[in-house]
Amino acid sequence: MPPISLPSTSRALYRVFIAPTLTTSNFTPIRIHQLPAVHLLPSQNVRQVSYKKPAVRQNLSDVFTFDNAITSPRVNYIDTSGVFHANVPLSRAQSSFNRALFYLVQVSEGKVDEFGLHLSPEDLPTCKVISKIDLRAQHAKKMDLERRAAKGQGAGPAQKNLELNWAIAGGDLKHRLGKLKEFLSDGRKVEVLFGTKKRGRVATMEECEDLMKKVKEAVEECKGAEISKKMEGTVGGVLTMFFQGRRLEAEAEKISRKEEARKGRRKSDRVREAAEKESEDAEKESGEKTTEEKAAAI
Repeated sequence: MPPISLPSTSRALYRVFIAPTLTTSNFTPIRIHQLPAVHLLPSQNVRQVSYKKPAVRQNLSDVFTFDNAITSPRVNYIDTSGVFHANVPLSRAQSSFNRALFYLVQVSEGKVDEFGLHLSPEDLPTCKVISKIDLRAQHAKKMDLERRAAKGQGAGPAQKNLELNWAIAGGDLKHRLGKLKEFLSDGRKVEVLFGTKKRGRVATMEECEDLMKKVKEAVEECKGAEISKKMEGTVGGVLTMFFQGRRLEAEAEKISRKEEARKGRRKSDRVREAAEKESEDAEKESGEKTTEEKAAAI
């Protein structure tokens, strides 16, 4: 309200010019829509980098002692024919074979006294001439066993699983039994799982028993193979049989190598005895000659 003391003219001017400016008007705020952010550079996917433990790599010289790494000046060694040679200079042993194809590998260190000396020829290091291909194969096998041991797996060959249908056909059964024999001959553990197909023919109890009999006969044909664990499950349903094979070839190779080493030692002993006998005979002959010469001089 205008002040009462104002005259009528001032009051009229107040109503015309001042009063309208004092009234509140409806104000509608302007909404500003937020525009999406514009990327000037192309977006890139961030790739997570994972760091893995580097693979352990070993050279032959880290595992085996061969050729120039042998420190003893004299060694006992077995040549490529399996003949044992006792108390031979290292240089002569290294020059007795083709070094482009073979290594002279130290298989035993020998015995030394407190001064680092070998007391007798029997205490010398024993070496063997091995082809480079065979030594690399031994190294690869050893590395594979170490990797399996690090993963908590057994040192032997990996286990194999074989699945058989109770109503399997004759041709398929022959192929599967051949695989079973192959796995057992390699010395592997084999689990044979019997079962039925969802939409397949249901085998009779006689067929199931006949199938189990054929599997057992195939296992018996593999020398050294045996049942390692009692079977689990039901005949005609889901059944598992456990077998353990044995690699007889490796054992035969070990036995043959031992026999060759023994034969080589015996041969070298005979040669040494013959040489000693010849030297004794020569000494006797020289002694007899000196005695005769002395008698003739007298």
